[in-house]
Amino acid sequence: MQTVTRYLLSNLVIGYISGYHGRNSKVYDRRITLHRGVSNPVSFTFKNEDQKAQDITTKTYEFNIIDSETKKSALTRNLVILDDGSSVSSKGTASVTVTDGDLLTLEAKFYNYSIREVKLDNSKEVTYADTGYNAAGTLEVLDGAYPDFVASTEVSYFGVDGGLVSLDNTSSSINARPGNNNNKALHTIAVYTKNFSGALRVQGTMSASPANADYFEITMDGAASPTNTFSDSTTVTNYNFYGVYHSVRFTWGNDAGNNGIVDKILYRQ
Repeated sequence: MQTVTRYLLSNLVIGYISGYHGRNSKVYDRRITLHRGVSNPVSFTFKNEDQKAQDITTKTYEFNIIDSETKKSALTRNLVILDDGSSVSSKGTASVTVTDGDLLTLEAKFYNYSIREVKLDNSKEVTYADTGYNAAGTLEVLDGAYPDFVASTEVSYFGVDGGLVSLDNTSSSINARPGNNNNKALHTIAVYTKNFSGALRVQGTMSASPANADYFEITMDGAASPTNTFSDSTTVTNYNFYGVYHSVRFTWGNDAGNNGIVDKILYRQ
């Protein structure tokens, strides 16, 4: 059995306020590491050349991620000032959270980052990443530690002939990505209904080129049967189901005398 140690560490970075006169021993910046797929909180402590935290209660700081190849800004966020003006532990501290959404358009590679003070007259003043007067620090965006966001597939057309095993309205086949899943694979659907009274079923197949007879019924998690019933429903109903399938499809039908519809289904595997 493999035993792997994981560490809970604060992403703490020290910044240096401009105006100091240097020191004999250079203090280096530490690299910021951001992971795609999660939110990344980063804390900063602002110090002078004597390593003393500075009062930043009235300051406004701007955090920038800069593409090291194009030299263009990839992301700009204002820091949240944590310095409360009284406690020693918070003195000189600020933070920023880089979200999963912020990183969607950023490639996994090295970037530069900088922090500058924004004055009341909108002028900018530099802060330093180290005591060698370097304004830019190093930041790395990493891929693969966490799963990427998977967008939902919207199903809104139910005009396919589903054969005898289906209800009146059947969707086309949707790739269930069997190569990405294991036997515990989770699938979720959100069913949008309008004045709908009737039944909905989810069907799966292991065939790459399925005929209608290749589909089988899938029972939703916690349900007793594969038939999911609705009564005058105008809402969004969520279901989960598990398993590896080559494709899935959805089929629904009205109760007698009902003219409601399943407007759309959002599916995510």
